[in-house]
Amino acid sequence: MASGQGGHPLPRLAARLFNIRVEEAPAVIAGLLIFFLLFTGYFMLRPVRETMGVAGGVDNLQWLFTGTFLATLAVLPLFGWLASRVPRRRILPAAYGFFVVNLLVFAALFARTVDNVWVARTFYIWLSVFNLVVISLAWSVLADVFSIAQGKRLFGMIAGGASLGGLVGPGLGTLLVAP
Repeated sequence: MASGQGGHPLPRLAARLFNIRVEEAPAVIAGLLIFFLLFTGYFMLRPVRETMGVAGGVDNLQWLFTGTFLATLAVLPLFGWLASRVPRRRILPAAYGFFVVNLLVFAALFARTVDNVWVARTFYIWLSVFNLVVISLAWSVLADVFSIAQGKRLFGMIAGGASLGGLVGPGLGTLLVAP
């Protein structure tokens, strides 16, 4: 139920409808937006990833899967070690900023070396590891923000942002491919 007095009736109605307390609304909206944006971006980049995977030949896909596995084995223990020593709220902006810089570097490399199969393979592996880290980090931060009872009540709605992003991302990708 919504708590608080006064204000516009629409936010109170939405809070009651979705079982969100007024004081929880900013964190719920932020979580929903994070997942919406992450999944929109991922599903825009996924067709690029698949194209890059095939660029080196279908016969080499097993090596991309092996490379993804090895990169994941290397990155996740380092990420776990960092997350055990630094508050996740501080890691999130640094990690997301790091990945934004990575995307800019890949964009520059693709613009400069269109047919470089090694850049394509690196992007294929990178996007898989990127997706795993950013999604895990977002859920970890939300687990720190909300209590277990709040999580049971609110995480379904927050995950709805991922579903919306999964629908919007491919559409945006399709619109932006032609130009």
